[in-house]
Amino acid sequence: MHVIVGLFRLFLVVLALVGNRVIWRDGDVEGLVYFTNLTGFLVVAVFGWAGVASLLRRTQPPVWAKGVVTLAASITGLVAWLVLAPEDPDAPAVFLGLTDGQIEHELVPIAVAADFLLLDEHRRMRLRDAAVWMAFPVLYFGFVLVRGQLSPGSEYPYGFVDLDALGWGGLGINLAVYGGAFYVLGLVVVGLDRLLPARPLLGGARRSGLTA
Repeated sequence: MHVIVGLFRLFLVVLALVGNRVIWRDGDVEGLVYFTNLTGFLVVAVFGWAGVASLLRRTQPPVWAKGVVTLAASITGLVAWLVLAPEDPDAPAVFLGLTDGQIEHELVPIAVAADFLLLDEHRRMRLRDAAVWMAFPVLYFGFVLVRGQLSPGSEYPYGFVDLDALGWGGLGINLAVYGGAFYVLGLVVVGLDRLLPARPLLGGARRSGLTA
């Protein structure tokens, strides 16, 4: 079973690399301004480690790393579903009959959530971990704002962080609302971890021995 788990995790790496191909293949570094793409590289790093560790039966990534990537992928999927405009219906298929939007906004977040729920060990997270994981979206928002101030005329990646359109008041409200929602989502991840059996529901993984 550990081979199947390892291959599944490495397949997630492939999906994330496909989604980010214009950055690493074509050198489009502007793509790094999108939270989705940064999350994709986070998936590559954490699941690359987890996949190889599963195949070799080595130590898995630390709890904080799996927590961050699980929260980030969940944010990506939920924001795409609830906030962003639908993908162009004429978008071309790029891999396995799937479009970029289907891979980045649907398949990868669902697969990351499934890995957390079914393949990870549980009952290792603490309530304070949700606050630690928030460092990633907080740093991202800071990066977007600094970029917008230092590069006048640059487009903001998402409408809900568009300072030019919202003003500081509207932006502050959005950051408070979205930040609060993301923190609650992190608490949901911790809650699920505390409720699920300690051993993985499917397969097995070597305990890292590290906590967030």
